[in-house]
Amino acid sequence: MRESTGLNKFSTEKTALVAVLRSPRDLEMAARRRWYRIPVKKAPKRRFTHIAFYQPACFKPDGKRIVYYAEVAGCRTERRIDIFPDEPGHPAARELYFKYSLGPLIKLPLPVLNTSRSRVSFGYASLKSLSRARDILGIFNTFPIENIMCDALKSAGFNFYREYIIMRGRKTRYRLDFALLRKNGKLDIECDGYNWHSARAQRVKDAKRDKWLRSHGWTILRFGEHAVVNNLEDCIGKINTAVQLIGQYGRAAG
Repeated sequence: MRESTGLNKFSTEKTALVAVLRSPRDLEMAARRRWYRIPVKKAPKRRFTHIAFYQPACFKPDGKRIVYYAEVAGCRTERRIDIFPDEPGHPAARELYFKYSLGPLIKLPLPVLNTSRSRVSFGYASLKSLSRARDILGIFNTFPIENIMCDALKSAGFNFYREYIIMRGRKTRYRLDFALLRKNGKLDIECDGYNWHSARAQRVKDAKRDKWLRSHGWTILRFGEHAVVNNLEDCIGKINTAVQLIGQYGRAAG
């Protein structure tokens, strides 16, 4: 893998898009072919000058961390089949992608780890924070609200599943922050960080997701960052009420 070592001088005006790699092959292509692709319909709207590559759990033993980033040298739009001509049968073969050309991969002095088990999707970080943070939460400047909620649920005596996965065939359809499963109903508890869930596109996705879950028997409670950090007792009270309603009526009001 070709890479540059060390770290360039950081400027607060330079921003990295944090992108999740689907497989080690994607990192290899970024290193050797110097490009990365994002579906046009899922592409973030804000401007960015660099891409930082988050390696998920499939990068064993180096998963759940950011190790490399690269400067964006250019961008063009292509169909996926033109990017991967050897995969004509892919479901997205005819869809449009942004293909970003990259400079050499640059290795961070120390990796940025995901020690909080936070879900990582597209996000933005200044290059300065990327160079200084040792944890994912540090680069996004967010509170570990899911950890706060997890500890509170344990202290309140709830039995729950964290990062509960709902499958569609062999693929993950939705991943719930916390799921409380009862005989007469199911409760989904979501902790919404401001930086991510305040974006209009994400609010639309959340509404679509919640509609689907409710149609499949789920009650949903969403708690914002401010509520979890500053009024946790009230959050637990609302959860307790929802659980009681599930037991009393079979399904709590969403």
